Parts: sequence; structure tokens; C-alpha cells
Amino acid sequence: MPLLTAEDYQRFPTVNADFTYAYGAHPQQFGELTLPHSGSQPPHPVIVLIHGGGYREMYDLRPLGQMAQALAEKGFAVWNVEYRRFGNGGDFPQMFLDVAAGADFLRQLATEHQLDLSQVISMGHSAGGHLALWLAGRGRIDGGSPLRVANPLKISAALALAPLADVQRAQEQGLSSDALLAVMGGDLASAPANYRSGSPTALLPLAVPHIVLVGAEDVMMLGNARSYVKQASASGDEVELVIVPGAGHFEIVAVGTDAFDATLQAALRLKR
Repeated sequence: MPLLTAEDYQRFPTVNADFTYAYGAHPQQFGELTLPHSGSQPPHPVIVLIHGGGYREMYDLRPLGQMAQALAEKGFAVWNVEYRRFGNGGDFPQMFLDVAAGADFLRQLATEHQLDLSQVISMGHSAGGHLALWLAGRGRIDGGSPLRVANPLKISAALALAPLADVQRAQEQGLSSDALLAVMGGDLASAPANYRSGSPTALLPLAVPHIVLVGAEDVMMLGNARSYVKQASASGDEVELVIVPGAGHFEIVAVGTDAFDATLQAALRLKR
């Protein structure tokens, strides 16, 4: 059976969330909240879900709506975050600041929706996997960086799905090319401080349990994931690499596939 393509991903079914909230004034600064079904007892553990798409404007949060629903059926409240990207204002540092503001906005939703902010898992796919790991480590950003904010929401665990996790390696290999250079503010040689504050490998140890899950057939991301996990493990982090047989880049976020079942099980393992 052929692997799913980016075009297949864009055709994933649209599933509406329970609530939509703006966390800022820009049209791209919003998130969609999906709550667990009635059988789940509050307060609810939370997943901050971050879509990928090579950091590019053409890919938004809509394809992950079905995934958010499936995670809610397992007892999670899912906050699917939109953010500015390459092509709509996401050049450094804005993409990072949007994702950070979106995560921190959960504090304004917690009481009304009975969210357990002691259990917040950052989860992202592809470029969103980079951002999920970055959210977990952003408390380690030094004070001189434009990405540092006071009192960031604490992440209890992270699940990175086919992530572009080793950003330095990705830049050297030309992955996402112009888009990566834009959201990072240049290449490693011209903007080293941006990579120190924006790359998960530079923020190790993240000091939270995390799982990196990637398809065995995802040639582009498998090596990057292995490189990241090797560095995270060496830093002393509690990190696990899960390689899903027969899966490419998109199967792991395609509800109903065996690969997506692996994603669900990984999320449940991170739930306390």
C-alpha cells in the first residue's frame, strides 16, 4: 500500500472543535479546544497540539482536527494551536512567540473548562514536533533572547511526531530550506543565538519525559529523530525513540491507521 502524501494529509476530514479562542489580535493567533467526552472526570489532562507543514503558510491546523477528537476520546482536553508561519508573518521570532503565547493562554481557559495544568503534554507533528520539544525546554532560554518570557507554562511531558528536532542538522541538510531559514532568522553561521534559543538540542536537557515517534519509512525525518534522541539521552533526559514499522510521514497522524494507534499509545504512556 502506498504511503500517504502531503496531498492526502490536506484532504483529512474536517472535524469541528468544541470552542475556538483567540490568544492574540492577529487572525492566526487562535486555538481550537476539544474537550473529553462526558465519561472523563475533571480536571482534564491537556495536550497542546501543534501542526506541522514545513513551517509554511499553506498548512494549517485543520488536518489535525480528527486527531484532536480521537485524543479527546481518550480523556485529554486538546488545545490545537494555530500560529504564524513562513508566508504570513512567522519570521523569527514571531512563530515561536505565537506558539508560546498560545500555550500560556491555557491559564485563561483552565478554570472554565476544568483543565489540569499540572498535566500538560506538548505534542506536535513534523515542524510542530520541533515546536513541541521547544515548548518543553523554553524555560532554559537565557535572558538575552527575544524568545524568553517570564513564567512560561510548565510542560509535564512531550510527544514529538516525526519532528524536525535537530534544527542545526536540518539547516545543514537544507530541510525546509527558505522556510526554516526565515523562522530561524538565518542560518546557523549568521544567527547562532537564534539556534541556541530556538533549537531543542540547544535546550537539553528538557528535564521532562518525552517520546520521539517516527515512521520507519519516513526517510527524511528518521535520521533527524535519531540524532536528536542520541543527544537527549546523552544529556540525561528520559527520552524514548519509537519507530513505527511501515509508516511514513503522515500515517502517524492519520486516524484509523495502525501507525496512529502507536501515537495514541505513546500519548497515554505520558499521561500521569
